[in-house]
Amino acid sequence: METGSQLKAAFRTNVIISGSLVASLVVYAVLVELIKARMRPLSGLLVPGIGHQSIRYIFYGASVAAVVLVRLAGRSILRTMPGEDARHLIHRLSRAGVLSSALAELPAVFGFVMFLLIESSRDFYVLLFVSLFLQFMYFPRLKAWQSVVQERFPQLGI
Repeated sequence: METGSQLKAAFRTNVIISGSLVASLVVYAVLVELIKARMRPLSGLLVPGIGHQSIRYIFYGASVAAVVLVRLAGRSILRTMPGEDARHLIHRLSRAGVLSSALAELPAVFGFVMFLLIESSRDFYVLLFVSLFLQFMYFPRLKAWQSVVQERFPQLGI
């Protein structure tokens, strides 16, 4: 299999995975609305003695850490390795794409857990928006993948 077709196959797989993770964000929003509608009055799962503000600090802090990790993870995975061939680079591009998409989903997951704990749908939607923004920013783009491979292996003519 030639490098160009390997790249496109890996890219397609990555788009399917990333698209599925974006779709899961919609599922979280539907679940929040169903829980709000069916379980009135909603009683959170928060253990007495832990303040709502403390929970917010923890989950928003974890979301900020996820944003930073998305940025750092892609860069560290794509560092050039000596003696690497194009097949390994394509594998690392794919891994970086899946990891970025998974990390970009974390703020919404934290928001969903926070909703279950303290019944704050507003906080959930704020963190859902952060996840959607990150998914948009780091969604795989074929031109970007091709330019990375072309930059490191100009002889392939991708």
